[in-house]
Amino acid sequence: MISPTVAQFGSFGTNAGAYNRNQNQQVQQNRQFQEAPRVASPGACRELNERYPVPGSCDKYVECINGTAEEKLCPDGLRFNPNVNFNGYPCQYPNEVACLERSALQPAQPTEQCEHQFGYYKLGDSRNCSYFRNCVNGVGYDLKCPEGLAWSSASYRCEWPDEVEDCDAEAFLGFRCPAVPESKELGPPAGFRFYRADNDCQKYFLCIGTKPRVLFCGKNTAYDELTGTCVSAEEVASCPSELRAEAARAREEAKQLLDKELEFSAKSTDKRRY
Repeated sequence: MISPTVAQFGSFGTNAGAYNRNQNQQVQQNRQFQEAPRVASPGACRELNERYPVPGSCDKYVECINGTAEEKLCPDGLRFNPNVNFNGYPCQYPNEVACLERSALQPAQPTEQCEHQFGYYKLGDSRNCSYFRNCVNGVGYDLKCPEGLAWSSASYRCEWPDEVEDCDAEAFLGFRCPAVPESKELGPPAGFRFYRADNDCQKYFLCIGTKPRVLFCGKNTAYDELTGTCVSAEEVASCPSELRAEAARAREEAKQLLDKELEFSAKSTDKRRY
């Protein structure tokens, strides 16, 4: 189990794009070869500028620049991808590279925070699936998926919890889909069903078969069981009075804005007539 976090937990959300851009820049700046380049045997280059894997190794490769070959080694935790364009960085995360028969790897270089110098690693157990760690040069950055999503060690992405093999979706979300009686004529029920959350009027669950997913209504809206949709929170009795009042104000402001727009449009039309 990875030790408790040293970096403070962050979260994906509106800042996800900025985080990814910053991390990619940092990775590109900090990735260093783990050993000095060795000149390959003469005639090893088939083209002036190319890269190809060292036989049997998933992280070693030969790089030819202007016909001069050098053997190089990806940073610990990354794999050589022979399909990357020559202008791109050839060392990528394991989920992006199928090593197949190229199974040999350099010895791991773990730190107190990371199993390898580079990589993504799940934190928590099957009941706590949202946390993960990104390691860059042996330094761990701990992050959290958006609420309701779970970290997948297979795809290196935040996924629906029922699609993550080592996540218990029911325990993680704190919700179990109610049993639906089967029809003798039609068999088990098909499709999906919605259920409101007991403790949050803006939150509801989608059940696909027996597996739950959590969804959220937008600002000033709440889940309505009668229509199975998100409506203005002022129409949902189970919402807190503060939220209902805020939703009512927002609706009134929107109505006033629409009235002004219609009035302005009508005046503009009258002017064009003359």
